[in-house]
Amino acid sequence: MQTIIVAVLSESGIRLISAHHKPEYDNNYEVENAIGAFQVAFVRECGIKCLSNKRCLSFFYNNLTGTCILHSDPFTYTVMSFSEKGWKFYLSQERANRCLVSFFYYRELDLCYNFGPPIQGSVVHEEFVCPGTELMRIDSNERQDYIKLVTADIGRVYPYRICIQGKQVQGNWTYNDGSTMEYFRWLPNQPSGSSNVISMSRMHNNSWVNLDNGKNCTYMCELRSQS
Repeated sequence: MQTIIVAVLSESGIRLISAHHKPEYDNNYEVENAIGAFQVAFVRECGIKCLSNKRCLSFFYNNLTGTCILHSDPFTYTVMSFSEKGWKFYLSQERANRCLVSFFYYRELDLCYNFGPPIQGSVVHEEFVCPGTELMRIDSNERQDYIKLVTADIGRVYPYRICIQGKQVQGNWTYNDGSTMEYFRWLPNQPSGSSNVISMSRMHNNSWVNLDNGKNCTYMCELRSQS
């Protein structure tokens, strides 16, 4: 497996970011929602462009045409639309202990995350769901839009809503650490019902709804920065 490693200067110092070839995606690529497209001489040049861009998490490189396409998406729950010979897909990984090995790192939002399989919504607040980390917290438009981007096609794998962090305590919605939630994207007439679980509904442009009691959901875990 081909690997590209680049030292990137950040506010906290020098970070090592690597990009790994994922052969299972060979000859597939995507242009929609790309950060940018370039003509380059070598794959390493494409890798440097990606790893030097905080919004870039993955890239496609065509060794026949020299085309380089940068993306913010790991393409776990989004589908590549095009097929053509020569394309290879590379996924970046942070190598300086900010993230866990199995987590993706979106540097623009300093977001370390991974995806979880379906579970029953009633247990989503339990510690075993995201051991050592926590359920995805959405507290800004930027996070909301990014989660929408990277889960665009999750319905092709799991026909469930996405559970996110937040529960009602004495009439107030709070995060797991007890701090008060100030950002919401509720669908009109929500929250409703007796559920204490927030979920994102793809059918309603990822607006938030209470997950019905007894329903399943998928989820995302994140490792928050300690700084």
